[in-house]
This record gives sequence, structure tokens and C-alpha cells, in this order.
Amino acid sequence: FAIGMPVCEFDMVKDPEVQDFRKNILNVCKDAVELRDANGPISRALYVYPPNVESSSELPKHIESKLDKGQIIVVIWVIVSPNNEKQKYSLKINHDCVPEHVIAEAIRKKTRSMLLSNEQLKLCVLEYQGKYILKVCGCDEYLLEKYPLSQYKYIRSCITLGRMPNLMLMAKDSLYNQIPVDTFTMPSYSRRISTATPYMNGEASAKSLWAINSSLRIRILCATYVNVNIRDIDKIYVRTGIYHGVEPLCDNVNTLRVPCSNPRWNEWLLYDMYIPDLPRAARLCLSICSVKGRKGAKEEHCPLAWGNINLFDYTDTLVSGKMALNLWPVPHGLEDLLNPIGVTGSNPNKETPCLELEFDCFSSPVKFPDMPTIEDHANKVLEREMGYNYSHSGLASRIARDNEVRESDKEQLKAISARDPLSEITEQEKEFLWSHRHYCLNTPEILPKLLLAVKWNSRDDVAQMYCLLKDWPAIRPEQAMELLDFNYPDRVVRSFAVTCLEKYLTDDKLSQYLIQLVQVLKYEQYLDNLLVRFLLKKALTNQRIGHFFFWHLKSEMHNKTVSQRFGLLLESYCRACGMYLKHLSRQVEAMEKLINLTDILKQEKKDEPHKVQMKFLVEQMKRPDFMDALQGFTSPLNPAHQLGTLRLEECRIMSSAKRPLWLNWENPDIMSEMLFLNNEIIFKNGDGDNIMVKDNGQLFHIDFGHFLDHKKKKFGYKRERVPFVLTQDFLIVISKGMQECTKTRDFERFQEMCYKAYLAIRQHANLFINLFSMMLGSGMPELQSFDDIAYIRKTLALEKSEQEALEYFMKQMNDAHHGGWTTKVDWIFHTIKQRALN
Repeated sequence: FAIGMPVCEFDMVKDPEVQDFRKNILNVCKDAVELRDANGPISRALYVYPPNVESSSELPKHIESKLDKGQIIVVIWVIVSPNNEKQKYSLKINHDCVPEHVIAEAIRKKTRSMLLSNEQLKLCVLEYQGKYILKVCGCDEYLLEKYPLSQYKYIRSCITLGRMPNLMLMAKDSLYNQIPVDTFTMPSYSRRISTATPYMNGEASAKSLWAINSSLRIRILCATYVNVNIRDIDKIYVRTGIYHGVEPLCDNVNTLRVPCSNPRWNEWLLYDMYIPDLPRAARLCLSICSVKGRKGAKEEHCPLAWGNINLFDYTDTLVSGKMALNLWPVPHGLEDLLNPIGVTGSNPNKETPCLELEFDCFSSPVKFPDMPTIEDHANKVLEREMGYNYSHSGLASRIARDNEVRESDKEQLKAISARDPLSEITEQEKEFLWSHRHYCLNTPEILPKLLLAVKWNSRDDVAQMYCLLKDWPAIRPEQAMELLDFNYPDRVVRSFAVTCLEKYLTDDKLSQYLIQLVQVLKYEQYLDNLLVRFLLKKALTNQRIGHFFFWHLKSEMHNKTVSQRFGLLLESYCRACGMYLKHLSRQVEAMEKLINLTDILKQEKKDEPHKVQMKFLVEQMKRPDFMDALQGFTSPLNPAHQLGTLRLEECRIMSSAKRPLWLNWENPDIMSEMLFLNNEIIFKNGDGDNIMVKDNGQLFHIDFGHFLDHKKKKFGYKRERVPFVLTQDFLIVISKGMQECTKTRDFERFQEMCYKAYLAIRQHANLFINLFSMMLGSGMPELQSFDDIAYIRKTLALEKSEQEALEYFMKQMNDAHHGGWTTKVDWIFHTIKQRALN
């Protein structure tokens, strides 16, 4: 139920890759369950309630300035009777002391009235300090590890907001006793014998790819289910290309054009691609294209359907023989005739256009060479070129030392390394990088640029790059993530990137980047890979990460391009996540009820008066099945929050087009009144009129449905014409009511802060570009190509110096202020519309 499909469907899949993945991934599940049970109740508690901490213990200056000589006041609550009567103690402590120290201080304060001697007090603290833990009041969050207090996110948030942290002292055993011991049972399919043929497992004789002495060729046979309007289209043809990521390995090749009424070709296509030079991640990209042309007019070519095929299967075997490939519909915004970043494999919908094709068959199965063979080849190439070889560990770095590099070349390498990921590298620069590849070991962060300089259609280059990677120093996670987008499909490269993540990525940072890391699973060549194993292990050893891992996968199960891959991962996670599966099932049930309800409001009740809609909402919510589903479950937005009784009198339907629901629950925690929560609900995707003001005057934007310069239009005109919202109203508030607001010191301070913020963001431009690049496969209309991400380069003026970039931003800020009248007009229309609706 939690996955959204019966797992028995996977039992019926005959694909050996699916069967082997299901069986092999169970080892990751088993190891994770054993790891979280390694230290008994302690490690089990850390799995269910992992420390919610910042990556660094160092306080930012603006937060540190709010401390009183490095100290904070913490309120400790103690339950003193069976009917939950409470006592509180206020402690002034150093912000960097650990939870154990806070517990000791609480014990000292609680026993003060007992008039104990110093020795008795010391013994009392020693006896009881280890028996208690601290819990955040009002939510399921515990301070279980020896991190500095101010490293915990709840404490840091309280310091930032000027609030006193409220913590509850509770017995450690009471927490341990409520956490069940998980048992992991291997399913019956784990004992099945692999259905992969003997040659796939290397048991039968196979021929090395490098022993083949011919160029690649593919035969296009025929197509079926090609639905086109014969009056609009003259002929159709098949366009094909061999790609490595987005890089073509040779020229694209087209079939002859045939009438769309009888799409048969039986045509062999020959590629300028020597088979031994095929890289491991090579794929065949193809599409059925229409051509329309009138006399004297330019021909129009349009893709009708597309598909991709890995040239090597998951066992390193070159594809051979006949194949039928069901194609995919053309995505919105596809500008080329081929879609090399699209998914590989057949569309499960059998009513889509189907292309029949044929690959060459050889006397025996052809396999990609193993790593020792590749290293031997690299040694021969290097000896031929330089008289050295890679046979000794660390030799690549020795070559770098032995070959002097001019200072001017070092500066050029440094300049190339500093460029943002979207900046183009010329062919001359690629040659320069490759000629200095051994020296590049001294600048590890240049790796993404060097990999773009590799000739992936040359086994000589690829073999040497693999040997270089063995010696390459680990790089920071933010840099390693760049190697996981679709520009870098090679398995060895991606494995290196994951190794860097395993080494340096904290759980806090992983949580921040989890949605991007889930998205780039779409660019993995096969089901089983290091990234999948890394993420699954993290999800199964940290329940908070696991919660969001589940929902990031679950939210895309409707997408047929990834439903099998994500469904298999969800199955693995759900088998090993323990008792939390019950909580996830409750969340899924609640979400499905709400989705069905909002669908009815949008479709069947959209023209009804608001009162009628509200009456319908309350009637539905009062139904027993709704009350059971929507009360007493864990919040999908934050697993530390429990949603208790639904407060129907405070629930309402919002007026925006999506008809979102504003729902309000009681907090069932006995200390709920001590938790300060701002449940700001994001209820609309939209535009510049969705700016809200908190009671304390803070502004925040609740709407990010239009970004990267994609702006709303009304009657064909852009509603937003300014770079960002900065109206006269805002300026008057900033200058505390002064009419000549731009001449005040407050406005100057505001400008200075904006300038600092802009430059701070600009310093991290590479990270933003990488994160957006990783999201290109998400299907967001505003994020379809690198052209969309190029807007970041333009906005942050990455090709300018820092001073020039600041001047550019100043101009944008000035334009926003002087063009504020357009925003005011937009707001007026929005206000009129809202009043009419309400």
C-alpha cells in the first residue's frame, strides 16, 4: 500500500536485471538493519531519533552576537506526577556544553532543596546523569549525542529568534522501551537462482570488446503504431546517434525517408565508431521524425517519439540481435530531434510507437574489458608516449612531479578550474587540459573540467583516465555532486563521486541535497549502482533521511519513466525500515484522502459558491473513514511532528486555482504548549503577489512556481516586469515611515545588506548551478534545459569581475525600485480578484 503498487508485480517481471537487483540489494538492507542494532537500544534510538544538528559546531557571527557572554538560558521541564504535573528549572549555561552537562546542571538545581554535601551531590549527579535524556518539548526530537548544545538545530533556532529553549528531562529507559526491536526477514526470492544467461555471469566463453575489428552498425527494420496526420506530413525517417551523456561520439545517422503509411526500412546504418573504442556508458539514441516541406519553403523536421538503448547491459555485455523498442512521447521543450538525457529502455505502454531494430551478432557474446585489462592497456599507451607506466601505485602523481609545468600554464589551469560549470571549454583548452592531466592531480577540484576533455570515443584516453582516478584525491561533496549529473554517465567516474560523498557528506548536508541526489538516480545506467546503495544505506540508518527518501521516491511513482526504478527502491526501503512502515502507510492513506478531496473541489465543485464548498468539505471530513485517516499520524512534512485531532472549525478552502486546503491539527504531545511552531503552509504556486508578512514584520515569499525568468502573463503581457519586488510601500516600511525613504540611513543599511547577500550568493554560484543541473530531469516546466539554468549565470554576472557584478546588481535594484508601479498595479488587480472570490 505504501509503495502504491502490489510488490507481486515485481515477481512477474522476467527481466534478469530486475530480478538480480531485488536479490542483491537485500544485502544492503540486511547490513543496515544489523548496523542500527549493533549497540542494542542505543543504536536503535539513534536510528529512530537521529540528532537534528547543523554540520558545523561553529556559530555564525550574527547568531553568536545574540548570546550573553557565550551563554544561553534553557528551561528544563520535569514531569513530577502520574497525571503529568510539571515543574520547570531555568539554567544559564555555556552554549557549547553537551546535553550531559545540561542534565547534570538540572540534577544539581533539582536537588538544591535537599541540602546535600558536595560529595553527596557529586555522587547523585554521577548516579542519575546517565539515566536521563533531553527531549524537545512538543515534538519527537531528542538530544541523544554529545554535540555542543548550540549545534542542535532547535537550540540554534531559539537563539536566532531570541526565545528560550524548552527541553524535557525524561528517563532514558522510557524512550528505549518504546522502540521495538526490528527483525529483517529475507524474502523467498532471495534464494532464487539468477535467470541471467551463463555468458552474462561470465561463466561461458565470451569475446573481449577489444578483439572485435569492425565499426558499429545497426539495422532499422520497421515501426508500428506511428500515429500521424497524413495530410500534414510528407514522410518519416529514423534519426539515430551514439552518445556518451550529452556528447555525440560520432556523427548522427538517418534512415531514408519513407511514407508514414508504411514505415519499413530494413536499412543498415553504419557509424564512424570503431567498436573497441565504445565507452562503457555508450547509448544509442533514436527518434522517429516527420518531415514536412512545401515547394520553395524550408523543410520542417519534428520528432514524433524517442527512445534510448544502453549498448552494454548490466553485465557488461554488448547488445546483439533483434529488439523491439516502445518509444516515449516527446517532452515539452525538447529542442533537438534526439533526447540523449532521456531514460533508456522500453516504454511499458505497449500502445506507443514501436521501433524494431537489429544489432550485429558475433560468434560469441562480446564483453567490455575488466579493469586489469584496461590498466594494462593504459600502461602500454603511457609507455609509448612518455616511457612511464601506471603499474605502481601513486605513479601518476610522480609523473606530475617529474614533469615541470610553467607558471603561466599553472595560472591557466587555475583559471579554467575556477570557471562555473556552464562555461564552455574550447577544443584548444581541452587539449591543454589533457596534456597536463597528471599535473591536474595537484588541483583536485579541476576534475569535472578534465573529464570533459577526455575523448570518450578513444579507449586510449578512457583507460588513462581510469588509472588517474585511482590516484585522484577526494573532492568536496558539493564538487563531487557535479559528477552525478547527465554530463558524466561513466560508472567509474560516478563511483568516485559517491566515494567522496561517503567520505565527507554529513547527514545534515545529505538531507539538504537529498532531493537532487534522488533526481540524479535517473541518470544512472543500471538499477544497481553505488549511489543507490549509498542512499539506501543512509535511509535505513537514519529514519529522518529515510522519511524524506521515501517521499521523494513516492512522489514520482506516477512517472512511467522511473516508476520501475523507484518502485524497486521503495520496496527495498519498506522491507527494512522497521515499524516506521506503519507510519508511512498512515501518511500515504491521509495524503490520498486529501488528494481525492481537492480533486473533487477543483473539478466538480469549482463553480459552486464558497459556502457550498465549505459545507461539502466539513461533511467529507466528518465521515468516519476521513476522521480515521486524517487524525493521529506523523506529519509527512516533518516526521518529528505528530498530527492529533483535526480542528474542523479552523479548516478552510483557499481561493487559489489549485483549491488547496488549510488544515489545522491539535498537537498531541503533553508539552505541546512549550513548542513555538509557525505552521506556514505553502498553498499556491504563483507570482509576486504572494508575499506575506509575519506578526514581527518579517517578509517571506510563499510562491516559487515561476522562476528562472519564467514570468506570468495576462492577456499576452508579462505581469511582472521588474527583476524583483521593491515597491515604494516596502521602502517606506524600511525607512520607518519617512517619505524620502531613499535618503535615510536605514535604506542605506538595507542596500548594503542586499549587496553583501548578492555577493555571498555569487560566491556559491557553482553550487547553485550544480543543484539546478541535477534537477533537469525533474520535469518542471521552468527547468527543461541548460538555457534555463543560464539565467543564473546572467543574474549573478559570472563573466564579470566582482565589482562589475555589484554594479550590475545595483542597476537591477534601481530598476526594481523605479519600476515598482507595475507591481503595484498587479497587486491592485490581485486584491480586486481576492475580494470578489471572498
